[in-house]
Amino acid sequence: MINQCMVSVFCSVYNHKNYIAQCLDSLVSQKTSFIYEIIVKDDASTDGTSDIIRAYHEKYPDKIVPLILEENHLQRGLGHVAFEKAFHLMHGKYIAMCEGDDFWTDENKLQKQVDLMESHPEYSLCGHAAYYANEAGELIKNDCFRYKTGSGELTTEEIISSWSMATCSLLYRKSCRTDVTFPFQGNCINSDYALMVYMALKGKVYYLDELMSAYRIACNGSVTQKQRRNKEYYKKRRLEYVAMLDRIDAYSGKKYTDVINLRKRKTLFDLYLDLGDRDNLKQYSDIFKTVPKKTKCKYILCVYFHPIYVGAGKLYRKIKGV
Repeated sequence: MINQCMVSVFCSVYNHKNYIAQCLDSLVSQKTSFIYEIIVKDDASTDGTSDIIRAYHEKYPDKIVPLILEENHLQRGLGHVAFEKAFHLMHGKYIAMCEGDDFWTDENKLQKQVDLMESHPEYSLCGHAAYYANEAGELIKNDCFRYKTGSGELTTEEIISSWSMATCSLLYRKSCRTDVTFPFQGNCINSDYALMVYMALKGKVYYLDELMSAYRIACNGSVTQKQRRNKEYYKKRRLEYVAMLDRIDAYSGKKYTDVINLRKRKTLFDLYLDLGDRDNLKQYSDIFKTVPKKTKCKYILCVYFHPIYVGAGKLYRKIKGV
């Protein structure tokens, strides 16, 4: 069975009691011509998520491999150690990703991606468009996580420039991951972005313009929610991301310096705009020309009508309860 395994699905979970059943149901229902396994890493959940995972393991012992950790590794800065434990349990030629609060929507997703990768050995990674879903798991049909219209290869520059594909869409060739821990990641928690950049530096990347998974937005306990509530935490994480971009620049031999520097400036622009930090924001006025009209309006309010911007932000957070 191990030798025949084609795909290892990696499902990272923490306090996803309200979401994990929908996720696992979508993973086990894939229709494939090959054997696949599902490694579910639970980072010491405290809400009963672990019990649900164990129940699914009993129901699908030939598919679901639970890794229930007794201590929370991410909170201790040991997220990479937890992943290494999971990585050594993976027997597939390919690794697919789906976090416990996301889910897949196409029962043929894995088959389509594996067929593509098998016929194109030069590809290290492929991903696809994804729906957005609300906290209840309902698809938001009038919006989606779509990088572009039409399938095709993505350049390394495109991968570096943006978060182009949802984590729940990714499938990569395990043999291309010669480093279990990405050499340039450091303390940055954006491992999905690090993965895409790493794979783009190892081979070609393909984007399928098909909606085959769902990215749940702003669910309780998510990193996004934590950042909304704690601006200092948000600032720290964004600056760690910028530091990782510098390390990517060095790791790639300065081949993509221009696009990396632009990515850094856009990240800092967004950071200081979100924080309402008018003085620092002025340093990135060149980015103003590249942002959507809505963001331009926010910039003008923040820089030239700062008291109104601050007041509107407080009112928004009060209404949204964040």
